[in-house]
Amino acid sequence: MALAETNAQHDANVVVRWRELDSGKLARVIEIVNEQSRPIKRRHHVSVNAMLNNPLVGIATKIEALWEAVDELAAIAAPRSACRKGCSHCCHIAVLLPEQEAALIGKRIGVKPAKVTGITQRGDVESGYHNPCPFLKGGACSIYASRPLACRQHFNMDSDALLCELVGSEATKVPYLNLMDYQMALAMATISRREGIGRDPRTGLPVPVLIERPPAVGDIRAFFPHGKQ
Repeated sequence: MALAETNAQHDANVVVRWRELDSGKLARVIEIVNEQSRPIKRRHHVSVNAMLNNPLVGIATKIEALWEAVDELAAIAAPRSACRKGCSHCCHIAVLLPEQEAALIGKRIGVKPAKVTGITQRGDVESGYHNPCPFLKGGACSIYASRPLACRQHFNMDSDALLCELVGSEATKVPYLNLMDYQMALAMATISRREGIGRDPRTGLPVPVLIERPPAVGDIRAFFPHGKQ
């Protein structure tokens, strides 16, 4: 079958699938997962937030706490998702993480991450089966216990991986589980803060200010171009 025909068939299958999901199938699955997740999220709101707001707790410990929190929710979502061991479509798309998370991963796997500057956007990374994550080995993640938050919270809540397939004429919408609160918590935790001196706009006099610097954010391929080697 020609590539154009294959893409056209995939696009047609995607339309049919979303018609099924929008009929209420997806909403029912999400409702079940949300109902079971609600008490866990309430507990996280207290315990995880307390750790994130504690200046005496190091950033690595905070990131690992977020990993553990998302893993707890993932245990609920996984049985109802399309994600299975050996499925690696998502290992060929952008995996964005802040420099502090890259440093933690590097420490855990014994590889120093490359220096990344600026903030990479998802559209800056070319997706496709020609561009796998450097940690993808034999169809599986070789650093699974140390994978970033972006991977841990990545769940397709459909019944199979059709919508994850990187074929078709354009990017396919995927019904991902919404755990953006945890991604936002990571973003806030990795902002560097220090006291500095500014100027009062009314008087021009020097006043103490809090200076914030967002972290460098890059794709995992930029931080670890050679994987674990």
